[in-house]
Amino acid sequence: MLKNKPQIATIIIAGILAGFLGAERLMEGQSRGGFPSRLTYAGSALWTKAHDISIEENLGYCAFLNGLVVLDLSDLKKPTLLSQLYLGGGYAIAVRQKTAYVAAGKEGLKIIDVSDPKSPLLKGGMDTNGEARDVALSKSYAFIADGAEGLVIIDISNPADPKTAGKWDSPGESMGIVVRDEVAYIADGSAGLQVVNVKDPAKATSVGACDTDGTAEDIAISGNHAYIADGSSGLKVMDISKPFAPRQIASLTTSGYCRGVSADGSLLGAGNLYDGGYQVIDISNPAAPVILATKKYTMYNESWNVVLRGNRLCVLDYFSGIGFFDLSAPDKPAMTGFFLTPSSIIAAAFQDQTVYAVGELSGLRVLDISDPLCLRPLAATNIFRGVHGLAVSGAYAYVTDRWSIRVFDVRNPSEARQVHAIRIPSGVPRTVVVKGSIAYLTADHAGLYIIDITDPRAAKILGNYPVPRFTYGMDIDGNFAYLANSDTGFHVVDIRNPASPKLRRSIKLEGEPCGVAVQGKNAYVTCGESGLYVVDISNPDAPKVAGSCATEDFANGIAVSGNFAYVTDGNAGIKKIDISRPESLRVVASFDTPGESTCPVLAGEFLIVPDAFSLFVFGKN
Repeated sequence: MLKNKPQIATIIIAGILAGFLGAERLMEGQSRGGFPSRLTYAGSALWTKAHDISIEENLGYCAFLNGLVVLDLSDLKKPTLLSQLYLGGGYAIAVRQKTAYVAAGKEGLKIIDVSDPKSPLLKGGMDTNGEARDVALSKSYAFIADGAEGLVIIDISNPADPKTAGKWDSPGESMGIVVRDEVAYIADGSAGLQVVNVKDPAKATSVGACDTDGTAEDIAISGNHAYIADGSSGLKVMDISKPFAPRQIASLTTSGYCRGVSADGSLLGAGNLYDGGYQVIDISNPAAPVILATKKYTMYNESWNVVLRGNRLCVLDYFSGIGFFDLSAPDKPAMTGFFLTPSSIIAAAFQDQTVYAVGELSGLRVLDISDPLCLRPLAATNIFRGVHGLAVSGAYAYVTDRWSIRVFDVRNPSEARQVHAIRIPSGVPRTVVVKGSIAYLTADHAGLYIIDITDPRAAKILGNYPVPRFTYGMDIDGNFAYLANSDTGFHVVDIRNPASPKLRRSIKLEGEPCGVAVQGKNAYVTCGESGLYVVDISNPDAPKVAGSCATEDFANGIAVSGNFAYVTDGNAGIKKIDISRPESLRVVASFDTPGESTCPVLAGEFLIVPDAFSLFVFGKN
């Protein structure tokens, strides 16, 4: 069976159209695995996965999975987007003197000039070899919790030319860090709390440690105590009055997987995953912390992180955005505002300079792409569950979910609205392709449906070709439907008589066939971990493999234009493959998106790619 796509949620809040749609500078694509880098990044939108925020006056500088987001917080009831800058990663952020330092995951440390919050500029950066998960600033150094690589210390005296000043290889996986009085306190994953003397960055030395029984994810310090977000083991309190001999003095069960902590004075905020929401905790007596409030605020309540400053608590939710809460009464937190993000973006379609995108519990999003560098939001519908696919044709958009094809009137894209739902007798709707007045639908365990949509509100099923298991991919060309079934292979179906579609031939392919695009005499089929296959279909009764090409991860979606195929490769991003010689396919370009790329869509000279947690626009050449 094909790898499951993320099924994640969000909520509708006032200001839904304030998604992540700021202008960004054109930049060259990134490449991993030695591939040439020729795909050009043009822009991205609909960002989700907020990880951290640093508030300076009325501005919020945020680390998202895709990079930096700057919010205007002058009216907390309506936090608004000022700008965004794609960095390729973003887990934590620290801001000092109009400069933002972002721990950007596999992209290392990024240094951004934010003197003009409406136009942040990348100033410098450096790879840290590991996965930069947190950053702390002290004097002229940035201290990076670099995952399996431990602690990396970077000299930032010249932000445009940062240099490694020292390293310390921790016994676990460095996830969170606080630096105080020339001592670094590290939440070190499986190795609990690690204490490191960093007075001389070139000679960072361990001075103490205290293991925990969970997974140390984050750390906050107040007074002589460190508070550890210890994953499934909740909250741990450590006495660090003697840094060389830290000791645990308290443990508290939290409402979920404790992922983030933040302390200010006698209060501590805890962010919890797995529907755990957030908690406000009284730490006036560190040896006996007391839960004052446990709050759930959205559908899934995935609190990746929290930031507590005075009476303001910011909750960074994995899937719904950033919530702002007033703690004037700590036992009764009150929401003051919410910056909403989509939960996920898994499919897209293009028509008339307009991009349509859908995701699980994210609704149908409509964007103006007349300027690909600055996508502009037009509409966002109510959210719904079970999203699988999307097609747009003429006046209507068709979205498949687990139960139906939802039909949206998009004659005026800025007023998109659902007008009908087409039900099928059996199966789970998956991929839909529209040709004129006919919709072709694949459905799990039911195969291919052919539906008359002359009037979408009175749709009629004309015929069905049954196929067991999971038919994920489909293309229609002339008299034939070409199906990619993850279990039974590649099918050529004669659809000249819609009431009685008939199989002409099927062949098994290696891997899990899940995407197909037809051009000329060839069908191009993505086959999961087995990469891309080219099938010669010049004789529909005798299709045969003409070539293949391996990819890095899980080839799932495909679009073809001229001599190139664009293959979405799961966690390895997007690949551009030269198909001019089917017997000798070769990858000529790639771009590794931060999420899981799926279902590429051609849009003139551009390519639209959903990557589960945002929507990307690339130049094809």
